[in-house]
Amino acid sequence: MNVLIFEDEKHTAIHLSDLLMRSDPNIKILDIIGSVKEGIHWFKNNELPDLIFQDIILSDGNCFEIFEAVELSSVPIIFTTAFSEYALRSFQVNSIDYILKPYDIKDVKRSLDKLKKFKGIFHLPDKKLLDEILNKKTVVPKQRFLIKRGDSYQTINSLDIAFFESEDGITFATLFNNQKNIVDVSISELSKQIDAYKFFQINRKVIINIESLGKMSNWFNSRLKIKIIPPMDNDFIVSRERVKSFKQWLDK
Repeated sequence: MNVLIFEDEKHTAIHLSDLLMRSDPNIKILDIIGSVKEGIHWFKNNELPDLIFQDIILSDGNCFEIFEAVELSSVPIIFTTAFSEYALRSFQVNSIDYILKPYDIKDVKRSLDKLKKFKGIFHLPDKKLLDEILNKKTVVPKQRFLIKRGDSYQTINSLDIAFFESEDGITFATLFNNQKNIVDVSISELSKQIDAYKFFQINRKVIINIESLGKMSNWFNSRLKIKIIPPMDNDFIVSRERVKSFKQWLDK
């Protein structure tokens, strides 16, 4: 099977190529393309591939500009995306599969298996729907925080934060080195800004980093009790209404 990859991040493209060839030794990677301009030129000068793995945002625009310039309705397309759950549901409705970044070999194999079963129903989704999805700003997870210390400022990396906790209306970010910092954002707003792959809001007052998880155990009233790294005097509790989604998050 001849596969064309659209991905503007070189290391991600190499990773996907490796996963594809490990998933199916009969796969041949025709090319790796990182821009709209390069993609249009490729299609005008080559035969269509059997399958396209398509990143949505490329270095000079979005993939829908290619779809407008080139007829691709006969080629199954599997999106590689970091879009929201809303967008993913839209892709599914239109019979297009996706792998969500960051992905692994299980995700790639799942998509290839789906392609083999339902190859005849893959098609490009309605352009109006995809334009609507694209126009909804993709949220880039917050990478760092500006912290004020007296008259000076410093930045802290999001991944250095073990957990966020609200105390008396003030939000604190505790680092893995146990340093505690005030951040000028509420827990509810933070939950929309941080990387949902790394962080999870376990109750109204606490957001934890996956790397901070210690021992977990059942707690009364269908809740979970968590020991945190770095160690704290009190354990953290996953609220009953969040337990199911918390377990799903852990199992990604």
